[in-house]
Amino acid sequence: MGARRTSILRITALTAPLAAAALFAAPGQALPPHPFGPPALTIGCPNQGSLMSLTGGTGQSGPEPGINPGEIRFASFPAAPPIPAAAQVTVAWINTDTGQTGIANLEGSYPYLAKTVYTGRGNVMATLFGSINLGSQPLCQANPTFGNFIA
Repeated sequence: MGARRTSILRITALTAPLAAAALFAAPGQALPPHPFGPPALTIGCPNQGSLMSLTGGTGQSGPEPGINPGEIRFASFPAAPPIPAAAQVTVAWINTDTGQTGIANLEGSYPYLAKTVYTGRGNVMATLFGSINLGSQPLCQANPTFGNFIA
């Protein structure tokens, strides 16, 4: 009985640090940028013989350089030509775990716009939409696209 007890103690002494490391390990690397649903159909703006284009969007959760845990960097980009001349793209989100919500205008050098927002940790549902200007043509609309993200 003494040998069996000694074996159990040795196994416990060897495996306890491994179990603790697994339980308290730092979070792994964030997932790559996750796309919103299908690209937003951008309509009402004739340009270069086309009555529509597509606007895409992604959400990137931290931890990543410039993105802390509990934050998501939302981004938009042209998904199909023609490329609009300017835009105001907005993201609205809700963290379904905490109830936190927000709305933010994406910023940057068009056509690539982005904004990092604090959503809190949890499951986040977001919609990306906006007004697109194709230069001399009238203002057109990027229909909403939706995505689910984990912050």
